[in-house]
Amino acid sequence: MAAMSDIEIPESFRGRPYAERHFRQIVQWASAHSPFYRHFHAGGGVPPLLTREILQAHNEELLNGLPVTGKTSGATSVPVRVHWGAPRSRLDHKDNLSYAGWYGGVLPHAKIVALSAHEKKDNSFEVASPVSQQLDFLRARIRIHGAKSLISYPTNLVQLAQHLRQDGQTIPELERLVCMSELFEASQEACIAEAFPNARIAATYSCTETGMIAGRCPHNPDNYHIMAHKLGVEFLNADGRPCAEGEVGQIVITDYFNRAMPFIRYAIGDLAAPVRCECGKIELPALTRLLGKQRGLLRHPDGHYVFSTELSPHIRDSIEVRQYQVIQHAPARFLLRVIARDGADAAAFEVRMRELFTLHFGVTTELVFDWCADIPRLPGGKYMEFVGLKDPA
Repeated sequence: MAAMSDIEIPESFRGRPYAERHFRQIVQWASAHSPFYRHFHAGGGVPPLLTREILQAHNEELLNGLPVTGKTSGATSVPVRVHWGAPRSRLDHKDNLSYAGWYGGVLPHAKIVALSAHEKKDNSFEVASPVSQQLDFLRARIRIHGAKSLISYPTNLVQLAQHLRQDGQTIPELERLVCMSELFEASQEACIAEAFPNARIAATYSCTETGMIAGRCPHNPDNYHIMAHKLGVEFLNADGRPCAEGEVGQIVITDYFNRAMPFIRYAIGDLAAPVRCECGKIELPALTRLLGKQRGLLRHPDGHYVFSTELSPHIRDSIEVRQYQVIQHAPARFLLRVIARDGADAAAFEVRMRELFTLHFGVTTELVFDWCADIPRLPGGKYMEFVGLKDPA
């Protein structure tokens, strides 16, 4: 077992007593009780990054015989199976209640999610149902049960909003919308706000492995405050060094309190930048420019990455599009799947999209269109608008 004094602290945590102490404690615990970490950290120094590939290869060893309490959706690869003990689950529940407090407290709510991944309750409804049925359910929850909040995925909230706008309707009774699971983009906000004019938009950044990582700041919505009391979050650049403020890098997470299945320096595969939030209301560190999965990044033929946010507003806001998905098969070859609106001018849309992709990926870009009736969500309910190439070995 590593002695506390022998455990080297990552550069991002140095000089931060709380982070240093809890990092040392979880590393010491894992070295003594986890068969995986006993050999993974055997070399001393700063513990190496736990990548998704290493986690998948050693999932059984990390579980160490414990029952599976959750698993990832498999959005980008093989699902990861996770175990949380009761104390860790209670901690995450407490964080969700605290986050609701940032927006004024818990409200009676409705939930439209993938019921295959969530407990079925009277206030929940299946996200794969037709949008008209979802709206009927929501209106009934408002009318009969006084629902004031709706919890769903950002892409589904956009679909609900588009349907309402198309019919010239709004739902003014809701006071809050909570975006979960998927990356919430600022470009989605105007569309959603028009259909739900009195609702504040909250958004959480979370994952199955570590629970709630950060919550959108109600005072400065470009930023997300990190749950730093339970998680140590690093932002690392391409050289493995801590990012400067505002510099985008990969997110690396240490869970201080999941001793049943420790996650130490887990490279979750997402990108964001550290930032100092000037709200003056919430005493927690923050991140900004949350860009989601690296797997969802698109690669230019010259090797640099193109962020999906450079394309998504142009596609999502097109009058022809009800839903879409971009899949990159090669650096200059893409498939654009589209569910069309009634009366869509497919030819005009395809011309604009070819111009957009040529602008971002070069004149040799091949763009194939698939006008389809359905684009399924992942088993956990997430919907990936962009599927990029796997990183080269």
